[in-house]
Amino acid sequence: MIHAEKRLGYRPDYHNPRTFNEKVTWRKLFDRNPLFPIVSDKIAVRDEIRRRLGDADARRVSTELYTVTDRADRPTLADLPPSFAAKASHASGWNIFVSPQHPVDEPELRAQMRSWLRRSYGKTKFEWAYQPVPRRVMFEELLQTADGRAPDDMKFMFFDGTCHFVLWDDDRFGDWAQHYLAPDWTPHPFHSLDLTRRDIPPKPAMYGEMLAIAQRVAQGFDNIRVDFLFTEDRIVLNELTLYRGSGMNPFHPPEWDRVFGELWTLDRSHARD
Repeated sequence: MIHAEKRLGYRPDYHNPRTFNEKVTWRKLFDRNPLFPIVSDKIAVRDEIRRRLGDADARRVSTELYTVTDRADRPTLADLPPSFAAKASHASGWNIFVSPQHPVDEPELRAQMRSWLRRSYGKTKFEWAYQPVPRRVMFEELLQTADGRAPDDMKFMFFDGTCHFVLWDDDRFGDWAQHYLAPDWTPHPFHSLDLTRRDIPPKPAMYGEMLAIAQRVAQGFDNIRVDFLFTEDRIVLNELTLYRGSGMNPFHPPEWDRVFGELWTLDRSHARD
């Protein structure tokens, strides 16, 4: 509570939530929707995406999955291609990206895998949906641009099946900028992180396709963010986000926290007592 108040600039009310961040935290504390652990599991979510999109479209927006393990000593690097992404399937942001330009130190990789496998991301951040997810490490295809850069992120925020804002993480591992946009590509007059500011770039070539797929995936959720990675000629459905900023991500100016909170009618059908 104290940490959230310091981050947000106000004392959150989790029992009568009105702002967006209050509602994210209400979800963390009280919402026990059985679908949430499925979409938070980076392995199980693949079947859910296939159910929603069909086999052909799901394959088109998925990376190749090389192997899954619950042991820190497997697989051997000889069993993997020269480029891959290692990810904790029970967490968000626990990743290692490997390529010939950025090789991995194997003892460091094993140590990181051991750390992932013994820790509960859900308990660390009080994000319930991750707590039931089996602790595993997945090795998948590494998506890169034609010049070898990491792909950008495009994230679509939905309330009751309607997209209300889009976040483009532009040059995430370089001169990182964030663009907050309406779905029609007009800029929203708020921001979150204090990053580089630059003019809004033109829509990416595959923006319309990303938005259309996100709309299909988002159906049935009172709130969900559908996150893509994209290059010049490919899109990948990267993650479904239930807990944006873990309920501690401020808006600037702050009134937008209430604006987006008012768009979200909480589904209390799976609320714990």
